[in-house]
Amino acid sequence: MLWVDKYRPKSLDKVVVHEDVAHNLKKLVTEQDCPHLLFYGPPGSGKKTLIMALLRQMFGVSTEKVKVENKTWKVDAGTRTIDLELTTLSSTHHVELNPSDAGFQDRYIVQEIIKEMAKNRPIDTKGKKGFKGNSGYCLIFSIFF
Repeated sequence: MLWVDKYRPKSLDKVVVHEDVAHNLKKLVTEQDCPHLLFYGPPGSGKKTLIMALLRQMFGVSTEKVKVENKTWKVDAGTRTIDLELTTLSSTHHVELNPSDAGFQDRYIVQEIIKEMAKNRPIDTKGKKGFKGNSGYCLIFSIFF
């Protein structure tokens, strides 16, 4: 295990660098109203740390039990179908992947993954709030420019 991963803050309370962002995220968790979020910044700025702390606060320790999977995606790229292989990390509450590994087809892979997640993950239409349970899911893309 890398030193950085070993000492990464596990909760939003322990985040030191982006205290204002962590405070706002904690407020969203306590209100149990988490909209779509976009984290941006240069590599090493703490995006993944904030996201993992947020997931742990929302869903508990089950987000740390991840499995690594090499998956082949059949992507319809306009005039042709392309087979792309990507490595994904996933738990019962999130999927983490880096679409830039697909090269110039990254747009197609993101579209395909969102379509598949929408088919396979039912959305809670009863309006229940709360993060504990099966109603919540998070899709994490690591995109570098």
